[in-house]
Amino acid sequence: MRNNGVMDKLATKEYTNIDQKVRDAQIELLYQQTKTGLIGALIVALTACVIFWQVIPQWKLALWAGIIVLLTIARGGIVFAFERRAPLTSDIDRWAKLHVIGVIVSGLTWAIPFAFLWPIEHPEYQAVWPIVVLPLSAAAVAAYYTWTPSYVSFLILTALPISLRFFFEGGSLYNILGLLCLFFIAILLRAGQVMHAASVRAFILGIRNEALNKNLKVEITTREQLNVRLQQEIADRKLAENEIRKLSKVFLDGTNPCFIEDLHGNIQEMNNEAVNVYGFSREELVNKSSQLLVPDGDHEKMDELIKLCVEGKLVRDVECLRLKKDGKEIPVLMTLSLLTDEEDNPFGIASIDSNISEQKNIEKQLTKSKAAAESANATKDKFFKIISHDLKSPFSSIIGFSDLLITEYDSFDDLERKNCIQEINTSSLNAYSLLDNLLTWARTQTDEIRINKEKLDLKELVATSISTYLLNADSKNIKIINKVQSELIVSIDKNTALTFIRNIVNNAIKFTHKGGHITIDSQVNEDSISLHITDTGVGMSPELIDNLFQIDKDISTKGTDNEKGTGLGLILCKEFIERNGGSIIVKSEVNKGSEFIISLPLESD
Repeated sequence: MRNNGVMDKLATKEYTNIDQKVRDAQIELLYQQTKTGLIGALIVALTACVIFWQVIPQWKLALWAGIIVLLTIARGGIVFAFERRAPLTSDIDRWAKLHVIGVIVSGLTWAIPFAFLWPIEHPEYQAVWPIVVLPLSAAAVAAYYTWTPSYVSFLILTALPISLRFFFEGGSLYNILGLLCLFFIAILLRAGQVMHAASVRAFILGIRNEALNKNLKVEITTREQLNVRLQQEIADRKLAENEIRKLSKVFLDGTNPCFIEDLHGNIQEMNNEAVNVYGFSREELVNKSSQLLVPDGDHEKMDELIKLCVEGKLVRDVECLRLKKDGKEIPVLMTLSLLTDEEDNPFGIASIDSNISEQKNIEKQLTKSKAAAESANATKDKFFKIISHDLKSPFSSIIGFSDLLITEYDSFDDLERKNCIQEINTSSLNAYSLLDNLLTWARTQTDEIRINKEKLDLKELVATSISTYLLNADSKNIKIINKVQSELIVSIDKNTALTFIRNIVNNAIKFTHKGGHITIDSQVNEDSISLHITDTGVGMSPELIDNLFQIDKDISTKGTDNEKGTGLGLILCKEFIERNGGSIIVKSEVNKGSEFIISLPLESD
């Protein structure tokens, strides 16, 4: 009971200021990432000066660049001062305010080009400023996501002026670009919100793990001290008569089960705590083998420990299992001491058990916390990859082709213009599809998606799902065959079902060569319906199948027409199928196609 009180006090002390600790960790990481951001911003500014040196008055560029340099030096000095502060006495909120002020000033400085450095007489250079500034805005979200006021301020002050400038210029194309900029801001704001929430959860898990580790060390130290004291008291009683020595060792520590055994392991005496803990009476154990208290699989281990003790070797704090009368196993730390008479002749063994059930429970809790932290980190890493690369790529294409239209519009014929518009449209659709998957995934991480099951016709559900991708299939001359039986009723959530069927069909289209076909069939089982989606595509290796639904594995590959993906869709599919009470398995061979088998519950009576 005393040890439990110590643990409770330590746990209370560790969790009291968890919000402050999270804030400290957020600001610490914020300043760490600010150094890289300052260097990157300075490089971008100097690059912009080189690009616009001949099209904008040079004194304006030089003045603007000088302001950027001075701000970089000033903010670098703040970072330098933060790193050398006294952590125990430093006001972390003051440092957070300083960072936000620095970000606002920097954001205003980066807004200047769209008012005073805009190349009015050079339309071909007008799209360059967004290409320079928008990636910088996205990088700021990725760097400052731990502190919302910082990344929101910088994003709004740098990206919003771009949109306003496009609307000010007027015209259909500029209006479209202005709307795209607003869409880009909305995406980054949502992305920053999700990353911020993930970082808070990760910090909380880390702080709690640290507290549990400290508690475990205190408990282990306490038990070691108890065992040392027990050994010392045993040594102090060596001069007493054998019977007195037996009794003193049996009752040395009333809180732990103790036994006196002969040199063959037969129990001669036991204390009251042994009776209470293991449930055997003295009559059931005295003059019986101590193996009655040992599980079948540990008999040889116990014989070896007794042998070592008889040989005079120290057997201390050995982890073992004890068996209660009701068959329940208890983990203990066992200490065996050799008993000798006045002439140092051995006559018995003293056994002391320390119950470590509580310690084992703490270890299990630590293991679960570690697994949760690793999962959170894997989720965060996947999210960062999508934000920094996959989500950026479509916008690069949109900006690139729109810039090409601006600069080469008069020299292009109608077909070339149509191709550029088609590329912009395709990139926009890809960005929307990726964003849809990304936001859906984010909702699953925060348990915002609710499953509302209803009775649905499976054939109609499949027809609705594949209708979205018929044009994609036609563009690759791929035939989609819906062979699902009519009037098959399943109990399932419609929205999530549409999502996982669409994702799997889209995946099949992506990895099927031109001229191939995709078959969707059904099979009625005793208590479920199996939906089989089979393609004639490139297939998969066993290693790829094993990692197909793992969030921490990067399995994204290009399709047969170089279609891009993130690997996020199949992870969503598995989660939605399981939330609907179903399951999914994959069968595939390289160059022989793939088959996704979804098991869905039948309509419940």
